[in-house]
Amino acid sequence: MGTELKDLINNIRDGENVKAGKEFDSIMKEKLSSALDAEKIKVASSMVGEPVIEEPVVEEPVAEEPVSEPEEENED
Repeated sequence: MGTELKDLINNIRDGENVKAGKEFDSIMKEKLSSALDAEKIKVASSMVGEPVIEEPVVEEPVAEEPVSEPEEENED
């Protein structure tokens, strides 16, 4: 666990809500910044002609069992 996360948990446990809020904001800012940087790299790669290769999702076909009709009973 990172020190920021430990500090957040300790601040919540100790009732330091203002400090916990600031710590939470800091953690979220860091995560958002990392996600935006990754997206910038992806967009920039597509602009210069080097496509980002993503694995396509392949769905396996589902084998259907034949439906048999109920046999009719002959009443003689």
